[in-house]
Parts: sequence; structure tokens; C-alpha cells
Amino acid sequence: MASLTRYRCPVTPDDCPTSASRGFCAIHEWERLVPERILISEELNGPGGSGGSDGAPERRPGDGGEAASGRRQEGAGSGPGSAHEPAAGGEAERPPRPSGTRPPRPVPTRPPIVRPTAVRAPTVRLALVLAGVLVPLRGEGEAPTRLGRDAPDCAHVTGLDLLDQISREHAEFFWESGRLYVRDTCSSNGTFVDGDRIEEPARVWPGRHEVRLAQDVDLVVVEIDEFGAPL
Repeated sequence: MASLTRYRCPVTPDDCPTSASRGFCAIHEWERLVPERILISEELNGPGGSGGSDGAPERRPGDGGEAASGRRQEGAGSGPGSAHEPAAGGEAERPPRPSGTRPPRPVPTRPPIVRPTAVRAPTVRLALVLAGVLVPLRGEGEAPTRLGRDAPDCAHVTGLDLLDQISREHAEFFWESGRLYVRDTCSSNGTFVDGDRIEEPARVWPGRHEVRLAQDVDLVVVEIDEFGAPL
């Protein structure tokens, strides 16, 4: 008598194909095959038919005996170091079934936010044209620009000291909250904006308002460039 070890699927041993080596079931691909000892008669092809010489019926998985002991041996040999070792001459065992959990998705990194640097608007430079002479206006936060026959800001205006209708301290221009205003400084003949004599500071701007000192001394508010020339 000779013996041959075959391996069967423990789920449906009669329906699933058997294998001569260790491995997994071809139908239940995650079920490990278990060994089954089969006695083969030397006269298998002879008139005695199949089966052992003593006529003992063939054991199948689920009947106890060799199949059950084979499962115990298989479970005992599936510890660390032996779960994925291929049998000699057989196919390599499959890796363990994945747990079904998805790997964590990588968190996309956002590019740093680059905020534009605040750009300050260029300071508006203004001047007055008085008697044909340019009188620059001081900027916001500075002292007012004063006009009159004795005003230092008008000392370079030729002939202004001869105009008796203009007071020694006649008017002044100043900035407030980014706006330009003109104010009369208790002159004798008054300061006019758009033809009306002003009692309170009045807002003015180049090309929008007409300014006059006394009866006939006109002022023109103009913008100037960085070199002091009218635009």
C-alpha cells in the first residue's frame, strides 16, 4: 500500500478541486486547503477496484479522523514565521486578506497665502498761482500756508506788498482728513470761493473751485510734479 497526501477546501470539500500541494482554494480564494490522507492501493487500476485492501471506506473532510487532525496541524503550523512560507515544490501562499479599511488620504498642503503689500498712494502736491508766481502749499500735518502782504510764504511774490486791498494776513490754506481748505483770517476785503465770500473754511480743489482775494486778486490751485513744476 502507498499513501498520497492531498489537500481539500474545508468549505465544500466535495465540490471544490483538490490539490497535491499546499495553497488556497481555487473557488474560495481566501480559504486555506487542509490535508487529507488517502490510502491508495497498489492495484488501483486492477480488478480490485479503488479503496484499500481491507475494503475500508475512504475518509472525507468533515468525517473526523485525518481531516480534523490535518486542520489542527495546519492551525498549529500557522504561527509566526510559518504563515507565508511556501511548501516544498508547491505554490506560494497568498498574503493575508486585507482588513478592508482604506489607507488614510494624504492631506493636501495649501500654498502659503501671499498678501500684497499695501502701497501708499502718492502724496498730492499742490501750489497756488498768485500774481503770476507759484506758491507751493504745505502738506497735511504741516503748518498752514499763509497769504498776505506780510506773510513769509508770499515774500517771493513781487509787487504783492503794494496791493493795499490785500491785508497783511489775508487767508490761509490747510489740510484736514486729506482735504484742502481755505480760511479767511479776518481780512478787510474778504476771501471768495466760487464768487461767495466765506465766513467758515471752504473746501477747494484744482479745477473745481475759483478762489479770489479781495475784489480782483485771483488765485489758481494747481498740481505740481516732484520738481515743483505745474502739471
